[in-house]
Amino acid sequence: MSAILLNRFINHFIDNPVQKHLPLSLLLRSSLVSALGLLTNACNSIPSAAPVQIAPKPYIPSVALVLGGGGAKGFAHVGVIKALEESGITPTLVVGTSVGSLVGSLYASGYTAAQLEQLALTTPDSALTDFTLSKQGFIEGIKLKNFINAKVGGRPIEAFPITFAAVATEKESLTKAVFTEGDAGLAVQASCSIPNIFIAPRIPERVGKKYVDGGVVSLVPVDSARDLGADIIIAVDVTDSSSNSNSGTKATALTNTKLPTITSLSSFWGLLEYNLTANFNSNSTTPRKPTSNAERQRADIVITPNVSHISSLDTSQRKALISAGSQATTPQITSIKKLIAEKSTSKYAAL
Repeated sequence: MSAILLNRFINHFIDNPVQKHLPLSLLLRSSLVSALGLLTNACNSIPSAAPVQIAPKPYIPSVALVLGGGGAKGFAHVGVIKALEESGITPTLVVGTSVGSLVGSLYASGYTAAQLEQLALTTPDSALTDFTLSKQGFIEGIKLKNFINAKVGGRPIEAFPITFAAVATEKESLTKAVFTEGDAGLAVQASCSIPNIFIAPRIPERVGKKYVDGGVVSLVPVDSARDLGADIIIAVDVTDSSSNSNSGTKATALTNTKLPTITSLSSFWGLLEYNLTANFNSNSTTPRKPTSNAERQRADIVITPNVSHISSLDTSQRKALISAGSQATTPQITSIKKLIAEKSTSKYAAL
C-alpha cells in the first residue's frame, strides 16, 4: 500500500508543471513527506485489535498423604498407596509417624506401589533389627537408619521428588519435631524409636537432642501436614479399626504398657506392633490421654483399613494387610477426586 501511494505522489509532482522546475531531491523529499503523512492517517483510522486475554493457569492444590503409626499394621499403608496410584492420584506431600514414616520415606523418594509391595514382602526382620544391651532399650536402630538410606540412594529428605516429613518427639520436653530435611534414615529412625524398646537417636548425631517415636504426640500427624501448606489431607489410621467409630472404646489399644512376649522379640514388626508411645512420659508414670482421634478428624479424608484381626508376622499376613489398605481406599477414590476438583475450581476462580 505504501509503495503505491509513494509512486502516485512522485508521478503527481513530476507531471505538475510547477513542480517540473524543482530539483529532483526536493521533489522526492516533498513526495515522501506527503506520502508518510497519508499513511499515518490511514493507519490511525484502522481499528485496534482487542487485547489478548490470557487465562490464568489452573490451580493445583497441595494433596497430603498422612501415614499414621501403628506398628506392623503399617503394611496397610502400601495398599493405600497402591489404590491411589491405580486411580492416578499422586500426593504432593507425604507426612509419616513411626511405621508411616518408614513407608512414607520410601514412597516419597520415588518408589512405586509395586516396588513398595515387593520390599514389604521380601525384607527380612534381620535387615532392620539390631539387638543391644542397654538401659535405654534393646534395639539400637542403626540397621533401620542404614536400610532407609541405602534404599533412597543416600539422598537427603529435601532431594526427594515428593516433599516428605517425618514426625518424631523430642524426648525430654515431649514436644513434636517435624523433619523435612537432612538425613532421611536418621529421621525415620527417630520417628520409629518406641520408648523403652529402641535407643533414642540424637539429631544431629552424637551432639543433638534425643528423639523418640512420633506417636507419643501425634499418631496420625494431620496438623503437621496442614502446617506444611496442604490444601487436602488424606489421613490413614491403621490402629484398631473398631475404635474409629467410637472413641475411647478401644483406648487400651493405644496405651498398652505390656512388653512384647518372648515370641515377638525376634521380629522387628512384632516389636512395632506394641504401641507404647501414647502412654510414654519421661517424667511421670501417669498415662497421657490420647489425642490422636481429634487430630485425625481434622483431615479431609480418613482411611481406616480393617486390620485389627490381622497379624503381620508372616508373608501371607503381610499380603492381607496390603489388601486391606487397598480395600479401604477404593471406596474413597471418588470423594478424593471430587475434593481435588473443587479445590482446583475455587482457587482458579479466585485468581
